[in-house]
Amino acid sequence: MKREELDQYLRQYTPLEREFLKVHSDEEAWKLNQKQCYQKVDGDAYLFESSQFMKSGDKITLNRQERFNTVHPHKHDYIELCYVWSGVCYQTIEGKKVITRQGDVCIFDTQAVHSIEAAKENDILVNIMMRREFFDAAFLSRMTKQGIVSEFLVDAVTKSRQKKHYLYFPAHDNIRVREIVEQTLMEYLNQDLGVEEALESYMILLFTELLRTLRNVSGDKDSMALEVQVLELLAYIEENYEHCTLSDMGKAFGMHGNYLTAFLKEKTGRSFVEHVQEQKLKKARALLENTDIPIAELVPLCGYNNMNFFYKKFKESAGCTPAQYRKHQRA
Repeated sequence: MKREELDQYLRQYTPLEREFLKVHSDEEAWKLNQKQCYQKVDGDAYLFESSQFMKSGDKITLNRQERFNTVHPHKHDYIELCYVWSGVCYQTIEGKKVITRQGDVCIFDTQAVHSIEAAKENDILVNIMMRREFFDAAFLSRMTKQGIVSEFLVDAVTKSRQKKHYLYFPAHDNIRVREIVEQTLMEYLNQDLGVEEALESYMILLFTELLRTLRNVSGDKDSMALEVQVLELLAYIEENYEHCTLSDMGKAFGMHGNYLTAFLKEKTGRSFVEHVQEQKLKKARALLENTDIPIAELVPLCGYNNMNFFYKKFKESAGCTPAQYRKHQRA
């Protein structure tokens, strides 16, 4: 399926949209809505349940939002990622008016109450629904294993999510996000061998790209400059952790070493040395989980020169020896 064919498919009228086009009053529209998914009430909002949209055992499901009808205040018992394929989307999220346009993404957790104004012909919204246990456990935990940059960004996202129950990513200028959504849709529609694993992998790619948009989001310039600087520092450590020193890093960024490590400590909760150690240990955990490399050979690959020091740091971090960690992960 080519992109043009996918676009045509998404613009086809669904049976429900044809019914809404025949509606002449709000009362008729409401009656039609009640036949669909406005069945349960939770507080001041309707509750959309995963059983209405997802098959038993499915972790991820995709659908296209019905047009021509107002979606009344509701929340879900699943995580929803809403992508604006084309046009615009006018929403009220937790009492706040939010306008998203082509390429933008909103992610709602199970507590986010939101409504959507009736979409017009060109307003195409794609919903990616994920079971909460997949998003919170398998998904975010896998993201934090990628490196200290991803860990920092995910931590920022989860803290924001705890405050307002939704995340907005102004990704309209990010071509990569659109490409990943296209591939995800085509994978889901084809339903070929290994579709579940492929969808999970696409979600990791998509969220990685969305996290990167945080570096370019508009806001307080001074605040964003500091955030970008932190990300640049963490990226440098992630790339050079095996051999980098505080002095080398200070020269690379034109900063005194003492100021640099104090700045990292203030903004991330970890000093330069702690970040280097964490990145080394992430590499060690990944090698233990995914390879059979003998531990004696694994140690220098992670940037350690002293076996005893490696064992000490690993046990402090994981609560067990490297051999015990490998055995537990393979069980």
